Amino acid sequence: MFGFLVSLILISTSVSEVEFIGNESIRGRTLRSEITSKRGEEYSELDVSYDIERIAQLYRREGFFYAKVSPEVKTRDTVVAVVFRIEEGLRPKISRVVVNGAQLHELKRRLHVKVGDHFIQAKLNTTAKAIEDYYKDRGYPFAEVSSTVVPDSGFLAFDVEKGPVHYVRSIEVRGLRKTRPVVVYREIELEPGDLYSKSKVYNSQRRIYALGFFSTLKVEMLRQQPDSVDLVFEVRELKSRVLNFGVGLTLPFSFLFSFGLEELNLANIGHRANINPFFKFNIRKEWEIKIEGRYTLPYVTPLGLQLSLLPFYWIEETVDFSRQTRGNEFRITKVFSEEVAFSISHQYKYVDIEPKTTLPDTLKGVTNGVRLWLLVDRRDEFFRPKRGFYVVPLIEYAGGIFGGANNFVRLEIEERTFQPFLNNTFAQRFKCGVMIPTNGVAAYEEYYIGGQYTLRGYPEKSVGPDSIGSFRYGKILLNLNIEYRLALPMNFGLVGFFDIGYVGNRIDFRDSEYLKMSAGVGLRYFTPIGPMRLDMGFPLTDTGQELYFGIYHTF
Repeated sequence: MFGFLVSLILISTSVSEVEFIGNESIRGRTLRSEITSKRGEEYSELDVSYDIERIAQLYRREGFFYAKVSPEVKTRDTVVAVVFRIEEGLRPKISRVVVNGAQLHELKRRLHVKVGDHFIQAKLNTTAKAIEDYYKDRGYPFAEVSSTVVPDSGFLAFDVEKGPVHYVRSIEVRGLRKTRPVVVYREIELEPGDLYSKSKVYNSQRRIYALGFFSTLKVEMLRQQPDSVDLVFEVRELKSRVLNFGVGLTLPFSFLFSFGLEELNLANIGHRANINPFFKFNIRKEWEIKIEGRYTLPYVTPLGLQLSLLPFYWIEETVDFSRQTRGNEFRITKVFSEEVAFSISHQYKYVDIEPKTTLPDTLKGVTNGVRLWLLVDRRDEFFRPKRGFYVVPLIEYAGGIFGGANNFVRLEIEERTFQPFLNNTFAQRFKCGVMIPTNGVAAYEEYYIGGQYTLRGYPEKSVGPDSIGSFRYGKILLNLNIEYRLALPMNFGLVGFFDIGYVGNRIDFRDSEYLKMSAGVGLRYFTPIGPMRLDMGFPLTDTGQELYFGIYHTF
């Protein structure tokens, strides 16, 4: 087979170059990633023989059924150059698609190939799996799909073997030591007597994992009867108490520190409770303490509602005032799927401010109102999203029939988009909101921007027409953040960003005092608990800069 290869008697002959000739449809970079022969490494006839087959297989996967590969080895001194000559040949197209053993019309949306496409193996595999999953979701757990290709005629057939329909006879959970069985059973989307569904088994696994106190989960399907299966969920429990922390730094020298203690399985019945203290201080001897808690009952009423109680207490000390804020929020949430949830909440908040300078009179009192919001989250990851979107529209009504010192309606929407671009990620966030006073409203209920999460390069709460001391506020918010996130070796990343923000009491972009822009760069280091962040922001409409250090992406 290798009579055409030059026999080498030199020991440790190295490869000086690897070339491809005739590869018009597949880039050399792609071919190099498939083969073993590398520049600078020791030459091996065996490697070259394997590389010939690897290149041919790659072409077949891309629909080049008649591709031919021949090697040429050029020797000079103690090095060799390996040249792969490729004859791609014809690339046939699909002229006819049939599905045997099923109805084509009910599967059209699952087909990832069509007449006129090339025979690309990845698309054929994806289509076969999609057809399998279609039937496995409809009571056929042992459905199998294979494909038949006739390149000369362009014929493509998918052969479906559905097998008999199966029902779920029983469901068993094993491995529980402390947790009550009902905590796991209520996360399982199937019940005895249901048609078997692969997606419901997968969703049940995801929901059980999401509880946070199981380290492993295996699902075994036992076939005891010809028309039914038994499902066994084998779990291993983790400690349900979690301690987390966060740190942050903003120059000129503002420090942040937070930690949280969370119990994920209170009383072994799946209730959750946590407390999260937060501390912030700077060199001006200004400081802030926030203590927030949450208690959640995951399943209430047959509708499966989540009830949450969220008390909070904040203390803030600045050069202009001392402020205490305390209150509680009662929230009802309905989770429709892993991507969609709806919440309604009632919040009672009391603010007490002691001024150190001359401040407006309307700075004390109660905010009593309700909020409604919808959450749609289709990001592919939480810590490091590369694709998808996130949308939260919100309506808030305070005062009026609920009483209190602040009376307003708030309309708000936030959206985030993530899109792969040149093997990296383009990320964008847009948030806009308007507060409509229905009577008196204090400035602290209005919008503000500035700082590492909204307008990098500007101090926090530094833009707007209304003020409490040095803090600025407004009734209209427009905020756009754009990032390009580059992946670097060794778990590092680089970010370039552009921020623009507007806070005012009416939309008037001619007033540059309330319209600000900034840009900058950031460094990321990715850890198992999320990315560490270091950003430097530069105002484009003013002078100065701000340095930020924290955990997680800005959005």
